Amino acid sequence: MEEIQKVITELASKIEVMRSSLAEVKTTNVALKSEIELLQQELFLKGQEAKDFKIKYDDLMQRFEQVEENSTMSQPNNDAQIDALVREIDDCISRLKS
Repeated sequence: MEEIQKVITELASKIEVMRSSLAEVKTTNVALKSEIELLQQELFLKGQEAKDFKIKYDDLMQRFEQVEENSTMSQPNNDAQIDALVREIDDCISRLKS
């Protein structure tokens, strides 16, 4: 009978250790789930931030292309204006020499 009581005591002790381990695992699990939720929220916010930066980048690139296009388009006009001024200066110089 003593052996049966000893086995029962050992089983009870092992069950208590397992319960304690299970409680620790559950606590760890809850903490990990909270951390996962936090990381998912951060990931979502970073994704939103990335989308906002992409929109700003696209807007800036579009503005840059417009400015570049305008400067390219106005450059021939500038060249034409410079040529006209050079001709006018040449004309004035030739009049002064006469």
